[in-house]
Amino acid sequence: MTDFLTIVDKKAGMPSFGFGTQHVVLAQDEEEIILETILAVKAALQAQAEKRDLAGIGDLLTQEDRQAICHRADQLLTHTFTFDKTWDMERCLTPYQLEPLDYSAIRNDDPEWCFMLNRMDWLSDLMLAGVITGNKAYYQAGIDDIMTWLDQHPVIQPQNSTRTLDTGIRLVNIVDALVYLNDAHQLTDQALQRIVAHLLAQASYLRDQYIPKYKTSNWGSIQTASLLMVLPILDPARHEQGLLDWAGQELQAQVSLQVLDDGMQWEQSTMYHVEVLNYLLRVIACAEGVDAGVIAALRPAAVAMTRALLLTLPPTGELEPFGDTDRIPAQDVFDRAALILGGQRVAGYTNATLDLEDLYWLGANAARRFSEIATGQPDAMCFDGTDSGNFAIRSSWRPDADFLFFNHGPLGSGHGHSDNGHVAIYGHGQPLLVDSGRFTYREDHPLRAALKAMPAHNVVMIDDDAPSQPDGSWGYLRYGTPLKPYVRHRGQVHYLEGTLISDHPLSVWTRKIVMLPGSVWVITDEVHQAGHHEMTQRFHLDPTVTATTEGDRVDLNDDWQLLNPGRVAVTTGPFSPRYNELTDHAIVQFDTAFDDCCAVTTILAPKAVAVEAIPICQNLETPVPEQEGSAWRIRLSAQESYSVGIFHRELFRGKKIYGLDGVPFHAQVAVVHRTGEDTALLRIKL
Repeated sequence: MTDFLTIVDKKAGMPSFGFGTQHVVLAQDEEEIILETILAVKAALQAQAEKRDLAGIGDLLTQEDRQAICHRADQLLTHTFTFDKTWDMERCLTPYQLEPLDYSAIRNDDPEWCFMLNRMDWLSDLMLAGVITGNKAYYQAGIDDIMTWLDQHPVIQPQNSTRTLDTGIRLVNIVDALVYLNDAHQLTDQALQRIVAHLLAQASYLRDQYIPKYKTSNWGSIQTASLLMVLPILDPARHEQGLLDWAGQELQAQVSLQVLDDGMQWEQSTMYHVEVLNYLLRVIACAEGVDAGVIAALRPAAVAMTRALLLTLPPTGELEPFGDTDRIPAQDVFDRAALILGGQRVAGYTNATLDLEDLYWLGANAARRFSEIATGQPDAMCFDGTDSGNFAIRSSWRPDADFLFFNHGPLGSGHGHSDNGHVAIYGHGQPLLVDSGRFTYREDHPLRAALKAMPAHNVVMIDDDAPSQPDGSWGYLRYGTPLKPYVRHRGQVHYLEGTLISDHPLSVWTRKIVMLPGSVWVITDEVHQAGHHEMTQRFHLDPTVTATTEGDRVDLNDDWQLLNPGRVAVTTGPFSPRYNELTDHAIVQFDTAFDDCCAVTTILAPKAVAVEAIPICQNLETPVPEQEGSAWRIRLSAQESYSVGIFHRELFRGKKIYGLDGVPFHAQVAVVHRTGEDTALLRIKL
């Protein structure tokens, strides 16, 4: 520990981080060390306040912002907590009052509620309410709540209120609050001494509790990033330089392991990708006191993660539920990335000014710089996540764009779901086929495992047997083997393919997707499994989409058609757009019986599009059997059509010249595009 902490403990008369009741007379040099340390911490806090221009924040808040902040702050004055901030990992919109304030309390029958309470993200509302109103009661409430936490934790030891993830987050939130409290002259030297001593003890606790799995976990990167943000302020004399150096080295190692070459965070959850990115951006923004080499190492990872997030963002601007992910507007991430990393704001996906949370920790000066950043849009329309197995394709950057997200990667961490081959589709900017969400992390709640399981995703199952089966909230009983996906882009025609291998019994399932202009998706599922079986294809619809059956066609709302030759049934199931939020949505299910192998194609297209099955002709004259190859003519208008041909197995007999809609070709997947008198052949996969 630092000399400061040793002396504080001595002053308290017991080794309890300054919370004893005995009084010990200190030597003059010891008193001077405490005074010098507190003065240095106050200077560091004041430097942060000046950098941020806290006084100017109030002028940038709208009347709506002011009312919302004061409403939440007034609730906090009575210890009533609602967790509804954008990036709250486990939101809870139900207010719960704690009287007295007890940081070990669990509400909503969910331990995650206790974890959220102890992260203290809610302190920002009290601080901002103090800025807005000048009412010192808000500041004092923040001090009292911090002191209560200290009182209830005289010794830092593992328990619900001191998990390492939450401790790292809490350190950052308390130090942010100290910047405001010091600037408002609400902190006595005695209170600051006590708080700083305890926060340094918590920082040391993080190092003591560090375990190997944190190297690949968002838990680890958030903790070490937090230390890099708070130690330069809490320990200006660098008595704990070794701890700061360790955090910097460890964060670099974590990022090298966690961030894949395609820019995705490996845990297979977009939400936790963002959580890690948010903390990397904060470290880069708060670079003072952090080794320049660390910042230089983190910046490329933050740039790659920002790009991956942007290219996988649906046209609604909200995250598509993938793994343990909520539907959350992500504009604020790109806004702070533009400010911190440089570059343009994303036109159509940016806020008019900094998000309220960014304004809180970046300040009015940053908001003024933000207003001067030009807007633009990426040149790329596709994200090929060949390392993560995540792929996204959009038709444009307009809000009415068509969009596809396809996952066929490894499991990732416990935040990953049984979703190999899952496809989410947005048509004309609106969600059509979606993931069912996550709802809860409670081990005792049946929906936790159900929403992680294969039937909750747009995938294929044989005899309702799942090759990937979750076991409780975080584990798995079994998981299939996904092969590396194949992707090909030919102008505005896109092709994706992924194969999953299962055992007991051995089966091979391949999903092939062709995305065409005109808002058309051709999804072919091929299964090989010996014996007589039934294949089930499930498609989960967004709650805004209704489904009615018409022969082998399912009408989605009044605009879309879902075509599949199998027996069709429409049921309902749970859909969770955000943690602790639940509603119903329609599920379209197609069933097809087969022996040994089968291939069934689903086509999603606007109702105005005409779709007809056509043959693939071997030697330009003999139709190929349907179990070997299938084709469709998709007529967008009287002048334009696409014909798609897909082989379901390798052809090794007969002539190797084939015809698709009268056009000779040789390929596993081919597309013929006709516009007026012009015809073009696209070889998609050889």
